[in-house]
Amino acid sequence: MSTDSWWGAALLHGGEDDAVWARGAEEITHGRLRAEVARLAELFRLQGIRGGDVVALQGTASFTQLWAMFALWSLGTQVVHLGPHVTRAERAALFELCGPRHHVVLGGRRVARGAFADECEVAVLRLPSGRRARTGHCLVQFSSGTTGGMKAVGRTPESLLNEVHRFAAIDGMPGRGERVLVLDPITHSFSLVGGVLHALNARAVLMFSHETISDADVVLGTPRHFERIAAARREPSRLRLAVSSGEALPQRVYDTFADRFGVHIGQAYGTTETGIVATDLRGEHGPRTVGVPLPGVATRVRHGVLEVLVAQSPYLYSDDDRWQGGGWLSTQDLVTLDPRTGAVRLRGRAGAGADPQVDLLEIEAVLRGHRLVSDVVVLGADVVEAHVEGPAELTRDELTSWCRWLLGDVGVPSRFHVTSRLPATANGKTLRSRELLLAHLTRAS
Repeated sequence: MSTDSWWGAALLHGGEDDAVWARGAEEITHGRLRAEVARLAELFRLQGIRGGDVVALQGTASFTQLWAMFALWSLGTQVVHLGPHVTRAERAALFELCGPRHHVVLGGRRVARGAFADECEVAVLRLPSGRRARTGHCLVQFSSGTTGGMKAVGRTPESLLNEVHRFAAIDGMPGRGERVLVLDPITHSFSLVGGVLHALNARAVLMFSHETISDADVVLGTPRHFERIAAARREPSRLRLAVSSGEALPQRVYDTFADRFGVHIGQAYGTTETGIVATDLRGEHGPRTVGVPLPGVATRVRHGVLEVLVAQSPYLYSDDDRWQGGGWLSTQDLVTLDPRTGAVRLRGRAGAGADPQVDLLEIEAVLRGHRLVSDVVVLGADVVEAHVEGPAELTRDELTSWCRWLLGDVGVPSRFHVTSRLPATANGKTLRSRELLLAHLTRAS
């Protein structure tokens, strides 16, 4: 596949040479973007990378990371996008699964976790056990692993381009010349497609330095990012839009951010497997409602769980019962739909025997209101149980009384597990697997 026929050539070549594409420590023009992509594409060719190869891309969050991704796509490779914090053991398992022929490593000077470097060194390692791509997917990402092991998810050029068009049709998305601060890693679906690729399509200016919040028109991040921004008491003078994704947005973060900056945090809801599903960009429905499903995205609710119609299984190397033969993929999210607007309200994660009427996120919000609770996960399997992060003196009786006072008898967890710290995935998301949480308790005891 040549650069002219590459699915993203129109995005890459659309901006004027002297127009600013992105800002970090320095400004990068569209002309330099194209020059750096062409330079890396030539480097990769000299290293033996060819169209149809599977190539793993991993390392420091940087402009170099984006240039390398575009360059690999321009060569027609299948890019396996690994987060920078995947462990050595996890990487070995993923390499055995995906079979990359090359490992492109981005590094050099050390940067703090979550920090962004404009440029970094590029090393290309040949993997003798690698193979050619067996499918037409141009991108392989990995599910977050909050409910179990990470799964390889494939995206075709067509699915990515369709999602870019979906974002372009959403009222309120960043437009030409607007400055868009992207805080989440681009290995995550929303940051990549709704952030980087949409900005290219709309001719918005990307920003990656955490020190430039005051200059942003739009901020894309997770609830943890917005909590830190609000706590820092910075006042973005031009901010018009803040959009959260990746995890449920706590009411206290929503309220605090609005009080500080006069902007309600909106939400973009989707999964790695489906891409974007629903949005409420301006936060008009509040933190628990993630918006109305987008045109062209077919959804349904079965047994209280949201399902999305997907044309083919997104799982590349294994069958998964979340995708049924009819094309419906379970999001594993318990929801209710507003009968008037069709907006999706989250109620927690599904589990075996989960009661579709219990609002698990409401229970979590109540428990987070306790002065000794730092974080909490409430799961609804055959019984409702709460895994609470807090000090050892926090007792089951105190938590039960707290919930009964604020919830009544309905929704009080049958079991409480208190730990000094809830376990998280490599990218910082709190685990929501009962088996993994119980295993963590066993190790901690």
